[in-house]
Amino acid sequence: MKITLIVVFLLFSSSTLSSELPIKLSGTIEISVKNGTIDANFQLKNIPKLNNYLIHLNSGFNIQYFRNEKDGFNYTQEKAYNTQYSEESFGYFFRNDITKEKFLPDTIQFKYTGKFPVITDMNKASDRGDWKGNIAFNGRNIRTDGFQTAWYPILYDIEQDKRYDEVAYDIEVTCLDCKSIYVNGSKPISSTHGIFESDKPMSLTLFAGDYNIGKYKKNYYLNSRLTTQQMSELGKMTATFEKYYQDKLSIPYGESVVFIHTTPTSKKDSWMFVAYPSIVLMNHNEGGLSNLIEKTESNDYKTLIAHELGHYYFGTYKKFNSELGDMFTESFADYLSLKLTKDLLGDKAYFRNINDKFNALDNMKMTGLKNIKENSDYGDRGLYVYVYAPLIWLAIEKEIGKDKMWLWLNKMLTVETEQTNYKFMIETLSSVLNDENKLAFLVENYFSNENAINRAKILLKETINNT
Repeated sequence: MKITLIVVFLLFSSSTLSSELPIKLSGTIEISVKNGTIDANFQLKNIPKLNNYLIHLNSGFNIQYFRNEKDGFNYTQEKAYNTQYSEESFGYFFRNDITKEKFLPDTIQFKYTGKFPVITDMNKASDRGDWKGNIAFNGRNIRTDGFQTAWYPILYDIEQDKRYDEVAYDIEVTCLDCKSIYVNGSKPISSTHGIFESDKPMSLTLFAGDYNIGKYKKNYYLNSRLTTQQMSELGKMTATFEKYYQDKLSIPYGESVVFIHTTPTSKKDSWMFVAYPSIVLMNHNEGGLSNLIEKTESNDYKTLIAHELGHYYFGTYKKFNSELGDMFTESFADYLSLKLTKDLLGDKAYFRNINDKFNALDNMKMTGLKNIKENSDYGDRGLYVYVYAPLIWLAIEKEIGKDKMWLWLNKMLTVETEQTNYKFMIETLSSVLNDENKLAFLVENYFSNENAINRAKILLKETINNT
């Protein structure tokens, strides 16, 4: 009896521990930044058991095989493409020949290759056409983000609308025509070859090519063209912004960021994105990252940095799903940026930003949050998540007060739920208000009303005019 109990306990413990392990990516990848090629031989293990799933890989890859753990046979995969899940990648899955139902092994080996355009001559490049989800080769570097480019296999749970782009990893990267290599969560190296490891799950940005690595105190600056003094200035500003957020949200900020500058593969595209802890600035500025610390009246780049740093909380610390998940992630990061701008960068930059948003809307009618049932309900997605929704949050702050607003954001970030949908939003807000009449008022005037922006404009214009 004692032996039996020990065996049962060990089996139970082994199963429990296995289910708690993060998905791990291991294997090799070979890159040529001159030729635009990628050859990958990866393995995913500790894959959770899912009934309805897809495995995303960039649509530019040719698949040699999806193979079993013991390298004994290939899985016959089927392929799907759905822009609701991803515009940049195909979704692959396996189906049981007899039951016709999907199945998902615990461990899968992947071998695939791809050749991508290398854009070196800006005279012949298009004006627009580069974006975050592009596996971009500019002749000097390769740039990827994490889940959107899907340069490594990314599991997607359809039922829970959950992407497993954050993985532990142990990968070997070879790029013979590179000078430096960086993988999110590891230190950048000056070499053509390196082994990168992390037990902490990360969404994997890959940046490799011909660039210099700068470091000042805790932060790295890749391809930055910054002096030591400029690195110091940018580092101090970043630390100040991080402290502001953690003080307001009562949640410690994460690890130090890695700043990256690189050129887009188009003439006029210019933007910034985050794949924490990396913040990537895309433009053709010969000064690299220097415009992030230029002293201008508008403070546009500082506001952008504030937005991207806000994504540590909304996007990394907490991932949001459902039909409102993308809106929560972007609009609350923008709300944080607006609050920081007003408190740390000055009223002038803040009010300019607010007025620009109101002018962009120009009294437009927008679908109430309560009535968003699918992505198409947003209409203009960019206008909704970056312009409309942040103004609504500012107006709600005026209605409920700053303290309750910050407490609400804390609950949005800390309350556990499977679906971060409208119901979740209302429940967290209700727990902060503890006032059914006030909640009903907010629902009627802001979440159900297609003219909510008009009330928001009255509240916020009064603030502007009285300042």
